[in-house]
Amino acid sequence: MYEQTKQGLTDREVAAKYDWLQQTFSRWKMGSLPRAHMFASIASFLNISPDMVRELVDEAAQSTGNTKLPVAFSGVRTYGKVTDRKDGKYVFEAFNQGRKRIPEGRYAILIDTKVMEPALLVGTKAWLDPGSWPKPGNEVMVHAKGGAAWIGRLVSLAGDRAEIERPAAGAMTIRDVEAVHVIVLSERVAG
Repeated sequence: MYEQTKQGLTDREVAAKYDWLQQTFSRWKMGSLPRAHMFASIASFLNISPDMVRELVDEAAQSTGNTKLPVAFSGVRTYGKVTDRKDGKYVFEAFNQGRKRIPEGRYAILIDTKVMEPALLVGTKAWLDPGSWPKPGNEVMVHAKGGAAWIGRLVSLAGDRAEIERPAAGAMTIRDVEAVHVIVLSERVAG
């Protein structure tokens, strides 16, 4: 959780500070939705209103059709580092004994550029799924040869070229595309 990381607290410390069971906090992080009597303390932890917590819980329940959030993205690694905030460019260092620069499984990135605002805000986290087929209109991460990648809204994809648009940085054509990964989930920031 972004707020937990920002405060530098372990699960145990968060649970103790807000008088929750550690197992309850862990279940929330894995996708279980909290009950109404917990909204006030959750609001305090997140620095938002209890009404906003209620809205978020209702939205999560409606979007999943049940009381569980998707757990497929819990525990995924965060990759990439912004190297050009103005252009929305990320660099992915070699991993897996230096053989790969493009994550193969689900992963997350920290949004550290304003090129996609208001859709993806600076300071939030976004999760990507290489298994989702990219379609025009999707927010994506386009990986090119050499470990560089850019975030944007996919306009077109043909051969080894992708065209993306970014509200704050305009359109861009990327050549030598090796992968296009769809951003399937991002944190919501209270307005």
